[in-house]
Amino acid sequence: MDKRFLRNHFNKLCLSNAELITGKIKGIALYFTGLGHTSQPANDMVAAPVCAENGILYILPFYNPWCWMNKKTVEYVDTIVDTAMELYGIPKDAPVGIYGGSMGGHNTFIYSTKSKHRIVAAAMLCPCCNMEYEIAYSTNTIFRSYFESATCDTDDFKAYMHDNSPINMVDKLPKIPYLFAVGLKDTVLVPSMHSDLMIERMNVAGHEVERIDYPDVAHCNLPHRDRIAIHKWLCEKMLKNI
Repeated sequence: MDKRFLRNHFNKLCLSNAELITGKIKGIALYFTGLGHTSQPANDMVAAPVCAENGILYILPFYNPWCWMNKKTVEYVDTIVDTAMELYGIPKDAPVGIYGGSMGGHNTFIYSTKSKHRIVAAAMLCPCCNMEYEIAYSTNTIFRSYFESATCDTDDFKAYMHDNSPINMVDKLPKIPYLFAVGLKDTVLVPSMHSDLMIERMNVAGHEVERIDYPDVAHCNLPHRDRIAIHKWLCEKMLKNI
């Protein structure tokens, strides 16, 4: 890949808060969007200022909106991080934090296990954790989007679905701090079949897990002030790993 070309066209690959940062960049936070976003989402960088205040470069990659963080997407996001590090003089071992909701929450688990970069903290909003359940019972777009993403990586869809379902990946996850933001009125990814199961298994496996319940929040419908608070948590964990 032509690194100079990527550096010159970095702002076409992602959104970032680079223009808000003064001084040295201490780390990179990635925002993984959900299934409902387009390939070039905009106006969804509410946490960009708080990340900038902490010297954190906040990046929203423009990936395939049906990607489910398949192998090609992991490599693509790694390339964006590589490019940002070269463009802004960020050390290759700088801490990387990740945040995502719904499919984006699922993507945080996959990326944390498969990225070549140093992932130090992850925050999830109403994450999709139980692929086998959703594929079997969901009436939304999950089946066709997940199947499309898997065709790039496997000829055995059933095995792929099992192996890449976060609830079956607990032992592979890095031992980093995790934060779950759970909307108790979520009827899209019902907590009892997703966050509850994932947190239970992660606790048994000895992971560092925090949970915040939002009694009146539906699927990913979190007020801006709460999203900002989650990103303050993410920045705090990242800065401990400078």
